[in-house]
Order: sequence, then C-alpha cells, then structure tokens
Amino acid sequence: IVCVHLPRFQLTVAAGGAEALAGRALAIAPSGDAQLVGDVSGTAQAKGVTAGMGLGEALARCPQLVLVPEDPVGVLRAWEAIARALEGIGAAIETPRPGVAYFDADGLRSIHRDREGVIAATRRAVARPSRIGVAATRFCALAASLQARSRRACIVDDRDVRRYLAAQPVSLLGYRDQTAPLVPALGRLGVSTLGELAALGAGAVADRFGNAGTLARRLALG
Repeated sequence: IVCVHLPRFQLTVAAGGAEALAGRALAIAPSGDAQLVGDVSGTAQAKGVTAGMGLGEALARCPQLVLVPEDPVGVLRAWEAIARALEGIGAAIETPRPGVAYFDADGLRSIHRDREGVIAATRRAVARPSRIGVAATRFCALAASLQARSRRACIVDDRDVRRYLAAQPVSLLGYRDQTAPLVPALGRLGVSTLGELAALGAGAVADRFGNAGTLARRLALG
C-alpha cells in the first residue's frame, strides 16, 4: 500500500502556497465553539503550538501566531486536482481526508515497471512537496509517510511492520476518526507508543476503551 501525505495541506492552501509558510508562525483559525486551532506551520510547531490546541494556549506559547481563515472550497478544489492526477497514473485511491491518499501499488507495477517506477510516477502526478510511505497496511504506510523525506519514500518491509509500528507515537491514532478520541486518554495513562498500547493486552484495552480500543490495538499490531 502506498500512502501519499501532503503535510499541512489545508494551511498551505489557505495561506496561498507553501512559500507563505516559510519562517512564519501560522495556524488555521478556529471555527465553531471549540476554539481549537487547525493545521500549524513548522515555525509555530517549533514554538510549541500543535493542531487541535486551544486558541488561548496557542497564543500564550506563540504571541506572534497569525491565524489564517480556513478555505474549505479551495482545499476541496486543490485536492480534487491531485486526486485526478493520481487516478491518471492508474491508482484507485482512497482519500480519508484532504492531504492523505492511499492506493494499492501491486496492480500498477505492470504499468510503471516496478515499485520505484510507481513512486516516481506518483511524485510526478502530485507535482508538489509530498511524503510517500509504502507498507503492507494503510496504517503502517501512513506512519512511514510521516517519517519520509520529501524526495525519498520511506518503505517498510513486510516482516518489519509490527516492530516498526511499536516505536511510533500513539498520536498516530489521531489520523483515524474512530481512534482519535483515545489519544488524550492514552497520554494521561502514560502510554506514549503503539508498542506500549499493544502490551496492555486485548482484554484490558477492550474493557477500558471498548471497540475503539480494540481497533487501536489491532492497528498497533499491524
């Protein structure tokens, strides 16, 4: 499975391009009653601001933080263009959210020669800075994409999936709607990695977190 991840996609679109983020502390302005900031730039993150943080805390950590209004229409249009480009190389993509896409590479090897050819075609199709992860499962491919370099894909061997995931932070569960609510609770329990979550045991996790906990543990085990 290939995961294509465009970091800070919504912020990049709302701010007017990747160049607008360089050296600036930016964040997507809160919407609704929750008053939580959205995507944040690298500069803001370096000052301790994270996506999902309360606005008051974000401004306390970074007084110079600039809030950018979200642009859902622009995000949708930009992502649809990228999705069409990926479909143009033969990929049957799944897009759980703008900025993240998955597809099975096996059927594309005959078109693009081999795995490296598929990755190269993917980069050409996206035509903007992106991170590419390759692994046996979607969840592991996502983890790999978060650690990939902009010009080099991160590939996890099938035999290493469980070991690779064990070292990943539980915050990775935040990328799945079903498991995202568990992240703060696991943090309060001192569970910081997926390996520590898996070590809790199936029964203990199910008793405390229900179906979401069972799913999280299955994801952690690959």
